[in-house]
Amino acid sequence: MAFSFLRGRQLRVTGRICIIQAHLPLKVANQPFSSSRPPAPTGTLSSKGWACLVVLQLLTCSAVLGDESSARWLIKQIEIRGTTRTHNDIVRRELLFAIGDTIDADRATETQRNLRRLLFLTDVRLRMEAVSGSDRHDAGPGHPLTARAIVEVAERHARALSPLLDGDAEDLSYGLVALDYNFLGRGQIAQVTFFHDAISGDRISATYREPRLAATRHALRVSAGYAGNESRDLSLSVAKPFHALDTRWAYGVSVTQDRQRQRLYQSGELVARYNDEFTGASLWIVQSTSFRQSRSQSTESPWTGNQSGSIQARGIQAGSGSWKIRPGIRLGISDRDFVADAPYAYEPTSRRRVIPSLSLTLWQPVYARRQFIRGLGQIEDLQIGGWLTATAGLSARALGSDLNYPLVAIQLAPRGHVTANGFFFGLLSVSTRCRDQEPWHLIASASGSSYVRVGERHVLAARISYHALHRTEDQGSQLLLGIDSGLRGYAPRRFDGTRRILVGIEARPVFWQHPKIVVGAAFFADTGSAWTPGFDRRTWVSSMGAGLRFGLPTVYDAPVLRADIAHGLQASQPWQLSVGLGHLF
Repeated sequence: MAFSFLRGRQLRVTGRICIIQAHLPLKVANQPFSSSRPPAPTGTLSSKGWACLVVLQLLTCSAVLGDESSARWLIKQIEIRGTTRTHNDIVRRELLFAIGDTIDADRATETQRNLRRLLFLTDVRLRMEAVSGSDRHDAGPGHPLTARAIVEVAERHARALSPLLDGDAEDLSYGLVALDYNFLGRGQIAQVTFFHDAISGDRISATYREPRLAATRHALRVSAGYAGNESRDLSLSVAKPFHALDTRWAYGVSVTQDRQRQRLYQSGELVARYNDEFTGASLWIVQSTSFRQSRSQSTESPWTGNQSGSIQARGIQAGSGSWKIRPGIRLGISDRDFVADAPYAYEPTSRRRVIPSLSLTLWQPVYARRQFIRGLGQIEDLQIGGWLTATAGLSARALGSDLNYPLVAIQLAPRGHVTANGFFFGLLSVSTRCRDQEPWHLIASASGSSYVRVGERHVLAARISYHALHRTEDQGSQLLLGIDSGLRGYAPRRFDGTRRILVGIEARPVFWQHPKIVVGAAFFADTGSAWTPGFDRRTWVSSMGAGLRFGLPTVYDAPVLRADIAHGLQASQPWQLSVGLGHLF
């Protein structure tokens, strides 16, 4: 006797902001989603009440969750199906349950999501099959159903020898990468890349990652690169990440040695060049605590049967009802030496920093599963729960630093639904140091992107971003604007300043869909500006164009191949052809 399950909750935000319902099936990957928007409740709120609601909406788009299914299963057997190259124990080790565990639909949903994050798996379906002697009528609160967990997976093409192209016709970078995202069928990542950069020349690099070092939850990453006088780098990190939502601790240590040749530009012309040598190490540890929101109980039984004997847990899911509070501590140690590269004379001041810092993150893990939103063809697990992170640190000569100053930083990431098939992803970030009781080395950015699916496959996308530098430690710090930073139709590094704003819209129709390839297009318009207050005035430049998109859902990391032709509308710009990997936003 087999059964599938649907896990669900109802999401409501009180006030006049929004009310959303979302359906999330667990078993069938391509089953469509539906949503409804009942009338918003009426009433009045004080200004403080409205402010609280707005902050809550920015963070999570959720306030009260109800209609929670109480389905539970006692796992007696686990069966892995569909693996061809991957060893079954590699899939089994990523499961968030073992034989003898009792799990609910939350745990089953998270298990599927974790498996889909593996770059070598394209689809995952988790089914529960009642074992002989179990009675489905006994399932419910306090009575888990004895079941066999059947994990069905589909593998991606994880090995490749692939060309790399990036930039426009006059500033083209190219290369070749040999990689295996499932090395020896053990889930390891091995990659060797040869790349010719249009500015810095030839470079070779290699990366190796072991996500489960010595069969533990620790992850190892080693990378090295060499580009002659242009760059050399070597890094090593060992970390224990949060592998599940209920993981209590995460920690890690990393060491890096890096040498890069940096360049500064003015109006597209090179004005400075220097070598930047960095040696550093960091140690961090984060603790995670959960608390749950109040829930209204459903008066309807979560179980329903049919003539074939299958059982479904009925309901609506909008994501997890838990908030995560994650305090952390970090120690960073670094040495940076700068040397001007002749014939240029400018070089920043060398420095040594030892900075302990404390952080606090508030996050709600809310997910939605959709197709054709940010990707091109693959099923996407969209993390639509917002977060807020605050950090405070101290650089002190008593600890070994060359300067005394406190530093603070804050990140706010509002995310959520725009429509039933539309989503918004935002990020506001501000960091600053204090010197002589004034802000110093202030770096601020704000960005937002939205995606609305039209019909079954087409997408309307928009983005806006703003970046600012103020009283930076390095006087030569700058923001560049051109094709390399997202403004199509203009040469790389064409504009520069300490302020930058970029706006873009895209219509992304899909012409043809096949399980192994998706063919689409993009019709776009970009506008932006880069300037330095008090030095030059802000001038807007714009472009428009079109391009082709090719999605490969069954290849590692589901890449999107991009080819665009764009025309800058100012300064008599010629048509510009550019190629690359992935959507620009």
